[in-house]
Amino acid sequence: MGFCVLAKISKRTVTFWYQADSNPYAPLKMRESNEVPLYFYVNGNDFIFGAAARERFYKNDPYAYGNYFEIVKDPAKHFSIYGNKKPVKQLFYYGVEQYLSHFLNTVLYKADSIESYRQQFPLRFLFDDDIEDNEKSLIENLFQEAGYFNLERIAYHHTLFNILTQKQILPNNKAILLMNGIDNVLYLNLYKNSKAEALGSAKLVGQGADPRVKILADMIVEYIILQNSYLSVNKDAEIAFLLPFCAALLQNIGPIIKGEAELSDGNRYWFNVRERNLNDRLQYYANDGMIFAATDDLLRANNLQADDVMILLGSEEISTAYFSDKLLKKYHHVIALQPVDVKDTMLAIFQTIANAGYNVKAKVPTAPPVLPRPALPTPKLPPPLPPKKQSDVSKPVNIPRLPEIKVPQNTKNNPVKPPPLPPKKS
Repeated sequence: MGFCVLAKISKRTVTFWYQADSNPYAPLKMRESNEVPLYFYVNGNDFIFGAAARERFYKNDPYAYGNYFEIVKDPAKHFSIYGNKKPVKQLFYYGVEQYLSHFLNTVLYKADSIESYRQQFPLRFLFDDDIEDNEKSLIENLFQEAGYFNLERIAYHHTLFNILTQKQILPNNKAILLMNGIDNVLYLNLYKNSKAEALGSAKLVGQGADPRVKILADMIVEYIILQNSYLSVNKDAEIAFLLPFCAALLQNIGPIIKGEAELSDGNRYWFNVRERNLNDRLQYYANDGMIFAATDDLLRANNLQADDVMILLGSEEISTAYFSDKLLKKYHHVIALQPVDVKDTMLAIFQTIANAGYNVKAKVPTAPPVLPRPALPTPKLPPPLPPKKQSDVSKPVNIPRLPEIKVPQNTKNNPVKPPPLPPKKS
């Protein structure tokens, strides 16, 4: 039986999907939603992951944890579970494994514990743009150290661009600037072409939404605070939290915008604002220059002109006519990503996982091959000399013999006398 669980991770939430037996992928829900707030509660043997832990966190419960990617920076911070002291980074591991156990018990109907499935469990991670590279490595290492070997990171942008190219939405010969707004931060990722070869990136805090979306969120938070004076909230954080909600509101609004807004602590509050006031505030908004400057710097650093780049708006907070029209005044090619494109991309991702048999190739280090010992070379003898010609044969040379010195046979009987002395001069 083939299956897989995919977790999309951002700074604030984790979203789960699964696929089993090549059926269409589906959200993996434990309670009411497959999107889980990144909050944890640990007390004794009790471990809670999600909305219930978030409620305790905002009630200042000392056993509740939030801001996960901030608290993991403190290596001295720990929590205790089952009587064991654990580093705070393992909160994420325990939370995700709760969902994996839930999947085994309720989807696959397995009575076994997750421990017996860890090595082969097909787990895939999809990281949002707000997760840094070192944070991606932190998450992957947590699960690899726990014995999850069938683990892989999904190259989402590569699959997305491939889908858009097949639909002839993206051309093959242009660079792509993907803009994505998350929690009121605008992420800019520049790619060389549809093969998703990264060229550069930038991020702009406070620019992650259409100005109208941000202004509406600001007005809603102001209304809630005014009506509930006892509330003590971080206004900027609540505005960032409400951006997706406000983007949906602006798709169909009337003269009066009203309803219930859920703040980051999970509580809902009534609001009532006027569209006219929204438009009045919009007239005084003049902070678009930061986006233009950052875009120009990114293109200039990579020797690109505006006509060479396709700008892709990748999130609902910026996928609006107002935001697009602002960019089109300076850049020639701007398109917004549609929900159907996201759905088709996810279908393609799960299809690729299924085609691979829900397995990844284990990257096991291999020893270098043992090379055979080379045979010692046979010493080469000098080639034989060619036969000598008759003319080359040396003729015998007549060397004169030295004169023989005749010595008497018996020097004892015939002593040798010295030569006579010369005559004396007179």
